[in-house]
Amino acid sequence: MRLFTIAALALLLQGTVLAQSAAPSRVEYVRFLQATETRKLLGMGGNRLYVARKSGQVDVLDAGQNGQVLFSLQDKDAEGRALLGQAEAVAVSEDTVYVVDSDENRVVMYGLDGKFKGRFGGRSSEGGLSSPQGITFASGIVYVADTGNRRIQMYGDNGVFLATLPINSAPANKGIDEQKVAYKLDKPAAVAVDAQGQIYVLDASGGLFSDKSQVKVYAQDGSHLRLLPKNGKPVALQMAHDGVYVVDAEGYAVQKYDASGRMVSYFGSRGDGRAQFMSLSGLALAGTDVYVGDRERGLVHHFRTGAAPASALTPRQTAVPYVRWQQSLNVAAGRMAWDGKDTLLAVAREKSALLRIKDGAAQEMPLKDLNPTALAFDKAGALWVLERNRARLHKLDAAGNPVLTVGSSGSRNGQLDSPNDFVIASDGSLYVADSGNGRIQGFSADGVFFKLIDKGLREKLSRPAALALDAQDQLYVLDTSRNAITVYSAAGEPLREFGNDPAREAEKLSRPVALLATQEELFVLDSDRVRVYSFEGRQLRSFAAPGKENGELSEADAFALRDASSFYIAERGSPRVQLFSTQYKPRAPQQLVAQPAVHAVELRWAASPLAYVKQYQVYRAGSEAGPFVRIGSSPSAQYIDAQLKPDETFHYRVAAATATGDEGLPGPVVAGAALKYTPPPLQEVKAEATTARVRLSWKALDAKLVTGYVVYQKEGEKFTKLGETTTPEFQRDNLNPGTAYTFWLAARSVDGVESEKQAVAASTLADNRAPLEIDAGQLHNVFSNSYKLYEKDGVGAIKLSNNTRSTMNDIKVSFVLNNFMDFPTEQRIPSLEPGASREVVLKAVFNNNILTLTEDTPVQAKLEASYFENGQPRVYSQIKTINIYDKHRMGWDERGRYAAFVTPKDPLLINFSRSVASEFGANKEPTQLAAALFNTLGALGVTYVQDPINTYQVTSNKVDYVDYIQYPRETIQRRSGDCDDLVALYSAALESLGIPTRVLLVPGHMLMMFATGVEASSDGYTMNDMYVVHEGMLWIPVEATLVGKSFIKAWETGAATYYREKGKEGFAVFDVHEAWEKFKPAGLPEDPWRAPVVGRDVIERNFPGDLLSVLKISSQTMTRRYLQAIQKNPSDMDAHLQTGIILARQGDRAEARKYFRKVVDNQPRNAAALNNLGNLHMLDSQYADAQKYYADAAKADPKDPEILVNLAQAYKAGKNVDKAKEAFTQAQKVDPAMANKYKALGLELLNAMSSSRARPAPAASREKK
Repeated sequence: MRLFTIAALALLLQGTVLAQSAAPSRVEYVRFLQATETRKLLGMGGNRLYVARKSGQVDVLDAGQNGQVLFSLQDKDAEGRALLGQAEAVAVSEDTVYVVDSDENRVVMYGLDGKFKGRFGGRSSEGGLSSPQGITFASGIVYVADTGNRRIQMYGDNGVFLATLPINSAPANKGIDEQKVAYKLDKPAAVAVDAQGQIYVLDASGGLFSDKSQVKVYAQDGSHLRLLPKNGKPVALQMAHDGVYVVDAEGYAVQKYDASGRMVSYFGSRGDGRAQFMSLSGLALAGTDVYVGDRERGLVHHFRTGAAPASALTPRQTAVPYVRWQQSLNVAAGRMAWDGKDTLLAVAREKSALLRIKDGAAQEMPLKDLNPTALAFDKAGALWVLERNRARLHKLDAAGNPVLTVGSSGSRNGQLDSPNDFVIASDGSLYVADSGNGRIQGFSADGVFFKLIDKGLREKLSRPAALALDAQDQLYVLDTSRNAITVYSAAGEPLREFGNDPAREAEKLSRPVALLATQEELFVLDSDRVRVYSFEGRQLRSFAAPGKENGELSEADAFALRDASSFYIAERGSPRVQLFSTQYKPRAPQQLVAQPAVHAVELRWAASPLAYVKQYQVYRAGSEAGPFVRIGSSPSAQYIDAQLKPDETFHYRVAAATATGDEGLPGPVVAGAALKYTPPPLQEVKAEATTARVRLSWKALDAKLVTGYVVYQKEGEKFTKLGETTTPEFQRDNLNPGTAYTFWLAARSVDGVESEKQAVAASTLADNRAPLEIDAGQLHNVFSNSYKLYEKDGVGAIKLSNNTRSTMNDIKVSFVLNNFMDFPTEQRIPSLEPGASREVVLKAVFNNNILTLTEDTPVQAKLEASYFENGQPRVYSQIKTINIYDKHRMGWDERGRYAAFVTPKDPLLINFSRSVASEFGANKEPTQLAAALFNTLGALGVTYVQDPINTYQVTSNKVDYVDYIQYPRETIQRRSGDCDDLVALYSAALESLGIPTRVLLVPGHMLMMFATGVEASSDGYTMNDMYVVHEGMLWIPVEATLVGKSFIKAWETGAATYYREKGKEGFAVFDVHEAWEKFKPAGLPEDPWRAPVVGRDVIERNFPGDLLSVLKISSQTMTRRYLQAIQKNPSDMDAHLQTGIILARQGDRAEARKYFRKVVDNQPRNAAALNNLGNLHMLDSQYADAQKYYADAAKADPKDPEILVNLAQAYKAGKNVDKAKEAFTQAQKVDPAMANKYKALGLELLNAMSSSRARPAPAASREKK
């Protein structure tokens, strides 16, 4: 990289001198970017450079290292018309790129993506442009150097014409005419705006031999402020945050001036070397980076300056509002009124009707025998309409029918002649512009005439055509005969008049037609331009220009206020309604006060009464001169600057802002400093004393403000620090028993300030305790059904405390429960310091007596602690009584205990479950087995009986209650149980068959669910909430208390309960498998009782069709994936085959056969389908048919030995041993391993003498997938 400094001597050689006090500036030449065929560097925004090519195209370059072309700006609009002719300059806002074009005489707007957004300008007289060459964007306003018209034009951020910078008419400029200061513009070629709102204009006046080009600086009102020194020939300028850069075409250099106009930097020279220019064609800035276009060399030079760093300073010091076009509605409407909610009502221009405009759409609202001229809503929301031709005013109901009519045609009081407008005051009074009679008439809200206004300040009213009321009910009357506006007090007295003052020629009205009063301004629609006045009659600004583009006006004649800052304008020339908004820069907040607080400064100021002020921006600086940096915002008129260092002074300013973030000028500066934190005296101080210790505690203070607490003792008048603590407690040990003490407490803040000391008195207790104290308050009762648990977890804990001043060593602790423990358990404590305590867990190893309990039994527990002191034993003991509960007891404080009652390994239960499985076990599918098991319990007469004393609904919500639970064997023997008993029985029975279960807990109830073995589908399928998706699998919830009803009914009810309670408080899924790790299933004594065997016929008789329904539902679920594949592709034979296999396994042979036959019909040589059809015939003992299908399958796939084995089994079953031997021999030839795999079949066939003596004992056939 190259660093170079241009010293004053070098500048002198070129006729340029730096400010005497300015130090030479360091400038770094970074690199150059290739920009061939470039006509001009237009500007930049963000990290993008905009260049105009010689072809007219505008390209966007990455200002990074490679300078590549990112994209080109759109060159044609939707109609194919060219958008750009000769681009001269670019300005970039947050979301818009503005390109000024001297050929097209307009500004074209693009999005940051290069897409066309709109355009404005053109050759119209007042708001148009002629050969414009410069543009900039500042504070929402677009400034354009209108070169051909010798002026600076100002527009809103989307093209609404605001005004021409009034340089020639500014009062302050009249005095400098005589001084022959060239303040007027001749050929403005570039424009820039600084942070104070001052406007810099490069005036390229003069000719080839009479260069008069110079940079001129103006205020926002057009007043000439100064000229920048003329050093060479300026041809471009750009504004930086700390000054302005000017390109000098004479010296081939770039100059920088500070805010006072002093040159502070100068770099560059002519040549084709590094950092030299052969031409100067454009300038662009981004922070400290400066880019200079060089058309002759086809380059863009990149420099980096040593500028002061930018910061988030206060907003630009301007308070100029601007107007933004928002929307255009193609509606032919006249007078309008906003309903205060979401609808604009307007008078239709072409018929006697009203238009209701909502969300951009217009709907006609017919009126009965009414011809409206004007309309307005009163405070109650009622609509009033004025008829000019009938001289009447009507109040309408919701249907558009008059409910009150005011006035009639005539000239007497209360009569009207060609009324043109009306307004409604805050008290409901009506004021009507009685134009034909040259007066204003007032009516009460119920239509009674009460006031006549016909006099102005100097002459009578002649043709009052438009009215407006401000918030104070001051009445504004537009008299079109004199183009004047007269202001009346609420009492009807004339106050002032404006609009036609000869002394204020520039503010005189031309063809005013309508008025609109906002909260603080009066808008006047005048010759397709809107003039904005203060209520005192001073013109503040104006906007809009004639035309038919968005933001322009064509014979506009009506206003309507929408809210505090937006309004509608209706036009006759191009029938439409446009919505505009004023982007206000609110007035500076006043009465700012800085109140010191702890580590903070509290700011308060007078709230703005203006409705468009929605927030306030707060700025802070270390000195009154700044710089001020924004630290936050507030929606209200107060702000707390927190987390400040105490005693450090800060300065503050506040600016008001609108909802869109537009800020006004900041208010006056105030100073404030944060205070140190002094903690308050400690509260809730307590002292707890033992024989040798005092423990102090108190209410904690805010840890963010307090670093700790200090404890003192006082001797005379002197405080001695005993210690410090960061927690709200302190302990003093080794004190004398029976002695009074006084302690003093104070809090210390983060600032090192202590609170007022607080005294607390305490007396140690007289020492009458045992030297080794045993506290047995944490012993628990014992549940005999989980007695082994206590070997590890213990039955509770005791606390041993050393109440002596000596250390106790090798303390032995023993524990025994009489009759239930053969030996005491012992534990040792190596040492126990004076005053210290230690908890010891008491573990218990119970003998078999605990299994013989048939009722709850109180038992004495003996506790003993011993140690040696000076060679002498010291023994301390204590007797406590605890309860041992019988095996049916459990407490819901730890619901895992319930798992001990789910006993899948109980032989009695295993025998019962297996008998059901053997009866229904041709199919091992979990859902059908579960249904058979549930219905078998119902057939046995097992029913739900609610515990009349201790219902689960009550006990489950009492964690300290000891409940009574039956074991599954007892429930099936007694044929009844509560919900928890039945869930334990059904879950244990299913678990004994290998079917996983979960317990479902809902408030006041218990049910269960079991796993189907079917993986959950990714689409969340649950068969309309019949299944539950859990752990990646489908589960079936079952309401166990419905035993005796059909399984389907229990399933439906369980599913409904699950989905109703899921996610609610108290709902839980309890996994007995996890609980078994701690609470093993109880071991129960042998019992010769066996449950009666229930046959299938009994189940079918008691629950007709239930098992078939379960089969169909289960089959539908298991085949769903393949059925969807078939539905998508009916020719998917593999899906048919898999569906048939699943149905066959389910036991639905008839349905399975349909799918296999479908495969064979489409693929006659499908060996798998033929083999499986053979299997179905084997299962139905149709051996001849089985032989046929197996033989066909073997022909289709002669290399599959399993099919040949199936064929051998079919022949054997059909008593054709010879054929069976032949088939089996062929199977072994295909695969010799078949001989060993089916050894029993081979031996049986080998030993068979002939077909006549073969035994029909078919083995299971092998299905083919």
